[in-house]
Amino acid sequence: MKNPEKYKILWVDDEIHLLKPHILFLESKGYEILTATNGVDALDIVRSQYLRAVLLDEMMDGLDGLAVLEKIKALRPALPVIMITKNEEESLMEDAIGRKISDYLTKPINPSQILLALKKNLDSRDIARETLTQQYMSEFSRLNERINENNSSLNFWASLHGDLCRWEVEFDDNPQNDLKNILSDQITEANTQFEKQVIANYENWINGASDIPMSHQVLDTYVLPLLKEKQKVLLLVVDCMRFDQWLMMAPVLYNRYDELIRYHASILPTATPYSRNTLFAGELPDVIHKKYPDLFSDPDSEESMNRYEKELISDYLSSRGIHNSVNSKFLKIAQSQQGEQVATRFSDYSGIQFLSLVVNFVDILAHRRSESDVLQEIVPNETSYRRIVRNWFQHSYLYSILEKAADQNYTVIVTSDHGSRKVLRGSMVKADKETTTSIRYKVGRNLKVSDKQALLVKNPETFHLPSTHVFTNYIFARSDYFFLYPNNLRKFEKIYPDTFQHGGISLHEMILPVAILSPRK
Repeated sequence: MKNPEKYKILWVDDEIHLLKPHILFLESKGYEILTATNGVDALDIVRSQYLRAVLLDEMMDGLDGLAVLEKIKALRPALPVIMITKNEEESLMEDAIGRKISDYLTKPINPSQILLALKKNLDSRDIARETLTQQYMSEFSRLNERINENNSSLNFWASLHGDLCRWEVEFDDNPQNDLKNILSDQITEANTQFEKQVIANYENWINGASDIPMSHQVLDTYVLPLLKEKQKVLLLVVDCMRFDQWLMMAPVLYNRYDELIRYHASILPTATPYSRNTLFAGELPDVIHKKYPDLFSDPDSEESMNRYEKELISDYLSSRGIHNSVNSKFLKIAQSQQGEQVATRFSDYSGIQFLSLVVNFVDILAHRRSESDVLQEIVPNETSYRRIVRNWFQHSYLYSILEKAADQNYTVIVTSDHGSRKVLRGSMVKADKETTTSIRYKVGRNLKVSDKQALLVKNPETFHLPSTHVFTNYIFARSDYFFLYPNNLRKFEKIYPDTFQHGGISLHEMILPVAILSPRK
């Protein structure tokens, strides 16, 4: 790949006349080379010219290379500087790196080394974009074939969703709008085909035919075997975290943990009161309802519907026969101050074998964004949503907790209760006044909605959902729909488009990561 922009490069060396062959080689590759034989002249050029990089000799009369480097960085902090030296002392390398050189070459050098260093610092993004384009286009047809395979395996859809999310993240780092639009179309079609499989197969999956764990099977599959082996386990449930968001968070932990990535599928509705209770209980909602009849009495109150989480975990340990042999603790973090307190006191929990931790930040961000014009501007799309979650995690109490968990030799199981998706279109629902107000699912009586826009479940027991005399029907939104009532149509049509919601049927809402993190020794 030749330099397309005639990049202007400054080469500073007190024996520049000996480098003529190297300069001619770089000029043949499309670079314009300016030269200087001393630091003073070099700094004059840096002040007066727009340069793309500097090649800087470390050993020069007058101002040496490190002194010139310091002055260049004061003038142009972002200008790449590639240092060239005969000195192989480690201390010099560390000094140069500490002063933010972009690369370091040791004499004798050949033209190809210089070319490689320039490409790495000036063209690497374009080269990466070109390579990514080739890789995606070669993968495009295979992705389409998989999307339209009519496959009823949840494991198949989890694998496909994982691949699509990885491409989303790749295009975040190397933006290419045309290809990103093509990928977006593929994701839309994948969701359409996935919805068909959910409607056709969910009842079988929830009754044991699923080939990846569903919400009620997460603890049995990923946590219980470790507890029986007497390992220390931290179960981290990041409320509303999607697979693509975890892909952005995971690299932050690579120096502390080895990661094994797995999946689970959220039950319907993909909402905290149902999916998280089910996850902690190891039981489906209809069974939970029998033990705690008042738990689902107010489906509009997520707080009240999750008030028994600690008890559900205790019940789970008892039902698996390990309650007496495993000491456990449950923590929930809804505010950063709580998180900082847990991080500060984390050593107090070192004797706990099974620590369960719920973190609500991602869910709160999604809800607050729906209500805030400022947040909608800060988080305008999926890419910014992923990035803000990563940026939060890098500097959060949660990262501090996970560092301390590694030091205390916890195996960490990171997952979510459900994900979310961006909604765009309203779907009209006819319902009585006691119907719940949730956006992507509703519980009530005599619910009526277009079957192209939602899945109506008239018999909740077929999906192992609780029913009462008031709440006998469930509806789950399909595609990018959110639910509207005729009497507040204009209000909701204005508020909810372009917001992130959950409760319905989509890959982002249902297919969730399970990251098994083992501390690096």
